[in-house]
Amino acid sequence: MSGNCAYESPEMSALLGGTLRPGGFALTDRGVANCRWNVDDLLLDLGCGAGATVRYLDQNYGLSVVGLDPSQKLLTLARKNNPDKEFLVGSGEAIPCQDETFHGVLSECTLSLMTDLNATLQEVYRVMKTQGMFFITDVYARNPEALEVIKTHQFTSCMRGLYDLKQLRTDVTRAGFEIILLEDHSELLKQLLVKTIFEFGSMQEFWLKTGGACAAGFQDALKMCKPGYFMMIARKVE
Repeated sequence: MSGNCAYESPEMSALLGGTLRPGGFALTDRGVANCRWNVDDLLLDLGCGAGATVRYLDQNYGLSVVGLDPSQKLLTLARKNNPDKEFLVGSGEAIPCQDETFHGVLSECTLSLMTDLNATLQEVYRVMKTQGMFFITDVYARNPEALEVIKTHQFTSCMRGLYDLKQLRTDVTRAGFEIILLEDHSELLKQLLVKTIFEFGSMQEFWLKTGGACAAGFQDALKMCKPGYFMMIARKVE
């Protein structure tokens, strides 16, 4: 990751709460139901932030989850909030775990933050057991032709990493996964945008507060991409 990290800003935390993603735990619940994880499974939360999902899955489903995040600042909060849970410093491109450790991996609005998508997919595949489930929620561009403009902005936000969903499906499949569910949940992103404008006056003002001067002009580039939000479940097939 490079540039300013919007996810460490107090404005981002105040807006999104502990989950730091659109919709809170609504899609997390849907993911657990479709992945059919049970109390004997070990999961990895890729980009766990302050540990909200680790705690939620433990308290509501009895699931054992290891958290991974590159931010020491957020991991300090995660360990404080979950003193009995395991949290690791690291990135998706270099997961500090042995092969075939996890029955499932969650990446909720974090895959788009990775510097190297293909390296991350290879690492997720490596640490996951055969038939393990990869649960992804993230942002995509309904107008992918405009993506090159947005990538010139140097600050860390999932919106800077909007996906071409067609290309992402190809990349996930090529990495050895079978996509078993793909749903559009752009309404959750729209709800968040309305809330953001209400609280900050405009999206441009929000990005300036969370991303600093390097976010100047970011909203104009973002509008060209026409952001959407999706949920994907993929299974490691062999």
